[in-house]
Amino acid sequence: MALDSLECKPDLKNFNTEKTAFLKEFNVQYGYGGKIDQIREEEYPQLKGAVFLDHAATTTYAKSVLISFTTDLINNLYGNPHANSPSSQLCNQRLDKVRDRVLRHFNANPGDYQVIFTQNATAAIKLVGEMFPWTSDQSSYKYLRESHNSLIGLRRFAEEADAKLIKAITEDDFICLFENDPKTESIQCDNHYSTNALPRVGLIDSPHGTQQEFQNTYQQETSIQNNIIYNLFAYPAQCNFSGSRFPLNWIQKIKRFNKNNNSKTLVLLDAAAYVSSSLLSLSEVDTSPDFVTISFYKMFGFPTGLGALIVKNELEPILRKRYFGGGTLDSIVYDRPWQKFRKSLHERYEDGTVNFLDIIALDHAFDTSERLYNNFDLIKNHVTSLIIYLSRSMKSLRHYNGQPVCYIYSNRDFSNNTLQGPVFSFNAKRADGSWVGYLELERLASVNNIHIRTGRLCNPGSSARWTKLDSEDIIDSFYNGKTCHDDQDMWNGKPAGTIRISVGAMTTIDDILIWMNFFKKYYVEIAPSSVMNNSISFSQNLVLEKVTLFPIKSCHGFSISPSTSWPITSKGLMYDREWMLVDAGNGRALSQKRFPRMTLICPEIIRDKGLLAVSAPDKEPLYIDLNIYPNTVEFSTCSSQVCGDKIQTCVYTSSEINEWFSSFLNVSCRLARHASMKDNSLLQHRFIKSYFNVPDNMHLSLSNESPFLIISHSSVNYINKKIIEGGNQEVEPDCFRGNFLIKGTKEFEEDQWKFVKFDEQVFKIIGPCRRCNMTCINHKTAEVAKEPYSTLALCRQFNGKIHFGQHMIHVPELSEKPYLIKSNSLVQILTDRNLNKKLKKWTIWNWLWISLGIFLIYIFNKNIINKIYNYINYY
Repeated sequence: MALDSLECKPDLKNFNTEKTAFLKEFNVQYGYGGKIDQIREEEYPQLKGAVFLDHAATTTYAKSVLISFTTDLINNLYGNPHANSPSSQLCNQRLDKVRDRVLRHFNANPGDYQVIFTQNATAAIKLVGEMFPWTSDQSSYKYLRESHNSLIGLRRFAEEADAKLIKAITEDDFICLFENDPKTESIQCDNHYSTNALPRVGLIDSPHGTQQEFQNTYQQETSIQNNIIYNLFAYPAQCNFSGSRFPLNWIQKIKRFNKNNNSKTLVLLDAAAYVSSSLLSLSEVDTSPDFVTISFYKMFGFPTGLGALIVKNELEPILRKRYFGGGTLDSIVYDRPWQKFRKSLHERYEDGTVNFLDIIALDHAFDTSERLYNNFDLIKNHVTSLIIYLSRSMKSLRHYNGQPVCYIYSNRDFSNNTLQGPVFSFNAKRADGSWVGYLELERLASVNNIHIRTGRLCNPGSSARWTKLDSEDIIDSFYNGKTCHDDQDMWNGKPAGTIRISVGAMTTIDDILIWMNFFKKYYVEIAPSSVMNNSISFSQNLVLEKVTLFPIKSCHGFSISPSTSWPITSKGLMYDREWMLVDAGNGRALSQKRFPRMTLICPEIIRDKGLLAVSAPDKEPLYIDLNIYPNTVEFSTCSSQVCGDKIQTCVYTSSEINEWFSSFLNVSCRLARHASMKDNSLLQHRFIKSYFNVPDNMHLSLSNESPFLIISHSSVNYINKKIIEGGNQEVEPDCFRGNFLIKGTKEFEEDQWKFVKFDEQVFKIIGPCRRCNMTCINHKTAEVAKEPYSTLALCRQFNGKIHFGQHMIHVPELSEKPYLIKSNSLVQILTDRNLNKKLKKWTIWNWLWISLGIFLIYIFNKNIINKIYNYINYY
């Protein structure tokens, strides 16, 4: 790997020393006999300059697969496999070949198993739920606690079939259920595992008519087969959350119970994570699972959109076909419920035309994998050597005070690949024992081009087990606004998810060492954090250098001319963040983090003409009347870093306006205006976030957290100095998107301020601005780099949050009308003493007039008195 192409460059001397030690220890297992560097260089150009450590989500594809596949398509004509033309016959020959190849890969006899191609592993799992022979009020569904959401989702089919028991079990439960004598199992275990059975929730969104109709259908279908009751047990061969592997011999233990009574348990093995780096053998059919689900992009990176259900042929008589589509029938009439299904399982259950070109691509993926890596045993050895080294290195990390850095979410031996897959799941702690937010870590990794995964990973059971957030916590958090895909990484003082590092066939020791260098640089504390000086030092000759507003949220800023005084409103600068762009499909606010080109959209307020003028490269200017509000009012969702609010917006229906933005960003979007900015609006308002110490009823426009943000040029210069020392290019103040830029201060002096006065306008500091990696977008080119976020993480991280700049609110009671502000204003920092002097000047005549006013108002409205009292008490 060319280290000079990386965003996060390690110390070369230490890097080479550690790499040499690793190669000496793992020279047999690692690297396919010394070929890994050549494989990486020739086959994976997309990984140049990147550290990809999310192979549990998907591995990446080899160049040869794409070349050979496209060559195949160029040289051969493949038709729809449901037809009889020469191209269709050729296609069917290739599909049959690939089915056989899949079975051979898993050592499965075609007489014992069939391959049903699906969209992905989830679709294969869903198909099991649809075809399973549930018996009303008698069948049971049990699944391992560490199951992916897709396995848990099968409980909906069990609910609809009115299953007798639906239960998530632990490994200890399994021992009680299936490792005792089958004759005594009910005595020893029934009470144990029934107490936590899932409550019945009834039929929700059922497409099957009434509950009674659905039950009758299943009772009729299951009356055959000698009245055998079929139960289903599902578990993952490898947990996608922690990498823990579960015994494959569980299947044999379950089968013992099927010989002793008229109730049989069929086993569904979710092998999607396991087979990405290990070989699963189905050669012993009597002790193999009845259903196996796999995902091919996890094995090869390409093709995507292709999975499979491998199912035992012996189950064919009992499986139930519910829906049918094209290609699955031998005969049908249109006017009565009569149809005859095709005989083979894959013909019967592959509704419609299969993804035949991707299936052909799968053949090339097998070819390339075998050529590069020979077999999956070598892949398993390779990834095991890497995960051993990674886990050992991470476990050894200590802060200066001896406290461990990593809290690891696995109790397995990482050197035993029967028990543990190539996954390292953890959360990080600081020296004081507090948690590092995993989202902050992921953002910092991203700007350094390191690709990892964080969150609950669609595995609520493992997440609950390791993070100690139980079901009640999750339900409570949901009703308090937290969802799986939001920006909250802590709940009740506990991590809401995990950090997952996973390796694959083409991962190198260089990748691991670069990750270790990154992690130690930012998250291992080698000395106590320096304590900020709380004594306020007054700088003289402070000047408000620039006033900027951002009319369209997440777009370029508009700097006010020094000769222009700009109005201050209760929600911020007039017209600041009053508009936003929303996705035309789902109403979500667009953000620079997803669409960096938004920073090239330059809005300008022309007040004397009453216009919003919008420009962008290679676009004719767009002019919008400031005084006209759209009539279409909708709810939009602001999905920014800390917002998550439902916002009422007035959406522009003009095709000219919306096409202007859509064509530039290459996404279908619409311009919307904040509805509550409309005069006398009775619509829903937004308020400043509760974690700031401000009155509850302070309104907010479309800003994330507060109406005003102040930054200092000296602080920007300090960060730039650190950036240059690291060998990177300095940034401009505009990347921090502040409303007010001041000069003449010491660096970070603004952290200690309480009140700021610009000429006759007083503002109160309410808290620091929490930064995200949006600061890394160059506002002139829309290019994304790693600075300044990486440097901020080193020198401006407090309790896991990266701070730069200060949020403010305007204090009308201490300011003079008209409420206006302009650049080049003199800036005064007010202490409590300054504030008291101002209040004393204010008290002589002003309080007399206020007292008279209060007396008169008291006669008419006591509620107003209470509001005035609250403001006086607050300030």
